[in-house]
Amino acid sequence: MGETNCPYCGVELADGGTIAGRKHPGRDDISICRECAEIVILGDTGKGVSLRPATASEYLELPEEAQTLLRVAFELVKGRRRRRPTRQPRHLN
Repeated sequence: MGETNCPYCGVELADGGTIAGRKHPGRDDISICRECAEIVILGDTGKGVSLRPATASEYLELPEEAQTLLRVAFELVKGRRRRRPTRQPRHLN
């Protein structure tokens, strides 16, 4: 399948039949990590899918609508992380 972990935080982005929300990633699809909210590029290498960090120039070359969607997704992921309750340690009796 290739490398399916976020290149920034290492979280596994393969989930069932999708990778970063895509069933069939193309050659240079763009997505966002559901854990750290960084932008990643999905690439079909012929040997499987790989994920790599997006460059600033790749982001700036996107249509304005795509940039807006990524900013909204970024805020949603960051907001979810702030609201996530912290886990309390479990005490064994």
